[in-house]
Amino acid sequence: MLGLSLTATAQSGPPDSDPVLQGSASYSMPQQAIDAEIDGKVVMGIHLDESGTPTKAWLASGPAWPCGSTPMKAIEELSLSLTAAMMKLRFTPPVKGGKPVSRDIGLTLTLKNPYLGKKMPAPEIDPKTGKPKPRLVVGGVINGKATSLPAPAYPSAAKANRDHGGVTVEVLIDEQGNVIRAGALQGPATLQFASRDAACGAKFSPTRLSGNPVKVSGVIVYNFNL
Repeated sequence: MLGLSLTATAQSGPPDSDPVLQGSASYSMPQQAIDAEIDGKVVMGIHLDESGTPTKAWLASGPAWPCGSTPMKAIEELSLSLTAAMMKLRFTPPVKGGKPVSRDIGLTLTLKNPYLGKKMPAPEIDPKTGKPKPRLVVGGVINGKATSLPAPAYPSAAKANRDHGGVTVEVLIDEQGNVIRAGALQGPATLQFASRDAACGAKFSPTRLSGNPVKVSGVIVYNFNL
């Protein structure tokens, strides 16, 4: 079971105030999602009515999973279970102009897959320093560091619907410079899968830290123009 506390930040005070999550909530990832090695950040969109009660929820972006696979059934099950969890939350009413109003909000959750934690090997000890060897470098936008950066396909349905804009994809790069995990962090939903597929095909030069090969995490940004 995975425990997860959700907190909605808010700017309160008369006459306007943002909704505030009342209490906390726990969430357990479906076993199928755990087996598919899904984890990472997800953004859930929630529509609140004038009383602060969710009337609709949807998976707006994320999660991440290994490149080379697309576990659609596991992603669908995860989306359904997250949606059900969001519908049970309660918020203080959003207020504008001194009156309660309905509003769409977004909640960012970090899913931690217990299976992936168990797979992590014990850190190697550097004999020179006696300290664990670094295994991961965290970077920012890494488009410019790619040796190969394939452009994503523009899905015909998205183009017909005139969906456009930027999509940010979080990636994990292995010691050989290959992208091994990816997940969209933000952007139009109809463009996220194509962006993730393109990110999985990106190539980078191997990264070393203190002489040791390390993994790298960062984000790749794609722009879709009509």
